[in-house]
Amino acid sequence: MRITYLTLRNWRTFKNLNVPVGQRLIVIGPNASGKSNLLDSIRFLRDLATPGGGLQDAIRSRGGLSRLRCLFARNNHHGWVSISTTIGDDSDGEWTYTIAFKSERHGLHRPVVAEEIVMRGSKVLLRRPDDEDDADPERLTQTALEQISANKEFRTVADFFAETRYLHLVPQVIRDATRAGDLVDDPFGGDFIARMNRVAPKTRDAWLQRVTAALQIAVPQFSSLEIVVDSTGRPHLESRYTNWRTSGARQDERDLSDGTLRLIGLLWSLVEVGRKGAPVLLEEPELSLHPAVIRMLPTVLARAQRSTRAQVLLTTHSPELLADEGIRADEVLLLTPTVDGTAGVILSTDEQAVQLIGSGLTVAEVALPRTEPPNIEALADVNIGNR
Repeated sequence: MRITYLTLRNWRTFKNLNVPVGQRLIVIGPNASGKSNLLDSIRFLRDLATPGGGLQDAIRSRGGLSRLRCLFARNNHHGWVSISTTIGDDSDGEWTYTIAFKSERHGLHRPVVAEEIVMRGSKVLLRRPDDEDDADPERLTQTALEQISANKEFRTVADFFAETRYLHLVPQVIRDATRAGDLVDDPFGGDFIARMNRVAPKTRDAWLQRVTAALQIAVPQFSSLEIVVDSTGRPHLESRYTNWRTSGARQDERDLSDGTLRLIGLLWSLVEVGRKGAPVLLEEPELSLHPAVIRMLPTVLARAQRSTRAQVLLTTHSPELLADEGIRADEVLLLTPTVDGTAGVILSTDEQAVQLIGSGLTVAEVALPRTEPPNIEALADVNIGNR
């Protein structure tokens, strides 16, 4: 299965956004236009469905309802914050899941479910609030998606969202996992090596071989990658590089470059999540990587998707990545800030863009100039020194 459509209302920077989503979606736009916010809407659904998560925790971890509600919302969609997705594939038909939430009345101000709808095809399986909610309003502090006793008819949807992975690894966090505390599935990498180590040994070794094969091409003199556990029980990445020594030089995550760590994370995530075809959310995967490696990322992603069925949604500012000839206009979402929230358009629906791409220009040449701040040249005239 995959996400086929995403609708956001009053979600962060988006007042109203409707986006068709293919097997790959590349999100571009100026800084602060909402690229990360779009990915976070899918992370939010994952947080609803993940054991130990749920509506209250998902909103609390994001700073509360006031931080999620779009500043331009006013009376749009009753002022509710809403996320709606359609998921499915050719063999399983289509599911639609919609969740809207608002602030509780009577001075309590807790976030509560304003609307929750689950449909399979045209059949409505769940519509809330319902009579039980009216009889016990406390039920509205939770979604049906997060409750095993309530989501039996659509547990396929809950499981799909729960398998979503978000990757924005911070190398410094990977090197010092204590920064993340007891976080599980930390998107910034606090438990990244521990998560690798939790995989069954035979499977883990097979995946490491696949990751190593790619690293041997992308990283000069890279030889091998494995996981070793120190005397305190803490797992480490251990790599070897070929040199004048017969056995090669050993390094762990503290010695690896930022780019190598981020590339390991990217490759591992594609292997780990792709086996179930769930969404992989990549935040600027080009960071710290050599331009030659960046140019190959679309090919690497496409090959991984063919073998694993993973759906990839990524944000980028990279001209090298967007210059790939295999990127189609219907895979690119261009975000543009407006006086009424951020607007989004799929590039293939823009007639001028289609004509320019048809004339031989790349997506990068057509789309990236539209993401530049107006009058950016004036930045060079700004005096930020002491005089």
